[in-house]
Amino acid sequence: MKNLPFSIICLLCCVFTLSAFAAQPAAQIPSVAQAPALAKILNRGTLRVAMYHKDTPPFYYHDAQGTLTGVDVELIRGFADKLGVNLIFDRSAKTLNQAIDMVAEDKADLAICKLSITFDRASRVLFTRPYIRLRKGLLVNRILLQQQLNNRSKIETIQTLQGKLAVIGNSSYVGYARQRFSQMTLVPYPNWQEAIEALKAQEVIAAFRDEAEIKKVIVDNKNNAMSLLTVVLEKDYDPKGIALPPNGHFLRALLESYLDNLSLELNADKVLFNYDDVINQIHRY
Repeated sequence: MKNLPFSIICLLCCVFTLSAFAAQPAAQIPSVAQAPALAKILNRGTLRVAMYHKDTPPFYYHDAQGTLTGVDVELIRGFADKLGVNLIFDRSAKTLNQAIDMVAEDKADLAICKLSITFDRASRVLFTRPYIRLRKGLLVNRILLQQQLNNRSKIETIQTLQGKLAVIGNSSYVGYARQRFSQMTLVPYPNWQEAIEALKAQEVIAAFRDEAEIKKVIVDNKNNAMSLLTVVLEKDYDPKGIALPPNGHFLRALLESYLDNLSLELNADKVLFNYDDVINQIHRY
């Protein structure tokens, strides 16, 4: 070998290098066979989606024609179109945690219904990166708040708010409230509407949920602003993700690629006040 010209030695080295790469096992190349969660969907030809049973506009709801639509619905409908499969929504979940259970127990391929990414949920299923990050917020009864001012500002009073706090039972906001408002008494309600009615009736001093739902109470009925004060908690976010089965890593990567290409950059104000633009942007991709 030492008597060979330098150019021939270099050529031989290149041949050996290429041969080494060619010898790499095919298993290192990603394939559908290595993506069981995706393979099930493609083989079945159907994407099964778990979704909470109650409508939550503008994320998922029935329109005037009775068609299921909304940001979450159109997002996942577009993904199913990209996969070339049919779409089935299973709305049997009576709580958001039951939608998580359906994915964990292989009764659904994924769940999308404005799901908060919490530690407990993430210990059972995979989540995509947040497709929207909503700040947490409060609706406060103005009359009951006035009784606690004691010559303080509203901001100071809210920071040390006392009394009963309404939350939706079995939701992520039960845990969030225990962390943020440990001085208050939590009162769980079966749904958001009952929590709001209790707030108006002065049975609780405040209701706790994400800013989209807080603001929507006023957007839907401007008269509510007379008795209810909206408070958005800065730098306290509630990330929303899509739940996937524990073995769905490739499916998650594919779904995140789809979401990234949409370039939606969603926030509460965009989905509340520029809803049509958001839906059109999803449909264009």
